[in-house]
Amino acid sequence: MWRWCPTVVVVVTLIPGLAAQDHPKVSLLLPSGIASETVHIEYFLTGPFGGYGGFVQPESKKTSFDINRFVEGRPAENLKIIAYLPGCEVATLDLTVTGMSVERWLDCLPLGSISFRGEFLTTSAVWEQGGEIEISYLAMWASHFFGIADGPVTTIRLGTVRPDRDGKFEVTLPDLYQQTILQDGAIDFILRNVKTGNIIAFLRPAGVAPNSLNLLRVQAAYPIVQLVTERQHGKDRN
Repeated sequence: MWRWCPTVVVVVTLIPGLAAQDHPKVSLLLPSGIASETVHIEYFLTGPFGGYGGFVQPESKKTSFDINRFVEGRPAENLKIIAYLPGCEVATLDLTVTGMSVERWLDCLPLGSISFRGEFLTTSAVWEQGGEIEISYLAMWASHFFGIADGPVTTIRLGTVRPDRDGKFEVTLPDLYQQTILQDGAIDFILRNVKTGNIIAFLRPAGVAPNSLNLLRVQAAYPIVQLVTERQHGKDRN
């Protein structure tokens, strides 16, 4: 969780008891056929407390998710939401919050898919440590939408893939370029242990200079992307 004040953004944690039952809330209703454990929902509240950002913890067998509109006992005046449902365009909501509980449907506007092919050039790390590549989307536009100058980049997990013994892989990803707002974003690659989920190494597309963002910008089409180890887990990115 993270919090914004007029002069600085700081990281905070949720305070127990904020989601009291007598507090009005905003409920987001899922369309049928969506696996609730796969959704990604982030939000940002503003009001007399300044600003407060967080995310909804995905759970299975849910038809809706609730967002509490109170922070430290004070009601929010505005709520902005970014919601990703697999197979659907990313939804953005900008709500003026009243003193009543409200419900909003998250519609699914189909987002096409694209076949993404790549090659991992350091195959020993994949097999010696049981690695698979986690692929995520970084929404560079999210901070502007939330109205903040700094903070964690909204990151949406798109899926995982394990290269074959030659280091080659192919995976179906959402065609992010189809939705104009998503074009201001990038794709990130992390090598994780299959069993534990622990990070083995950060990856970057070959040809991207070290010490840069080490990300692949969203494109209408992609060549076969070659991935190399950027640095091992335990060392921060620059």
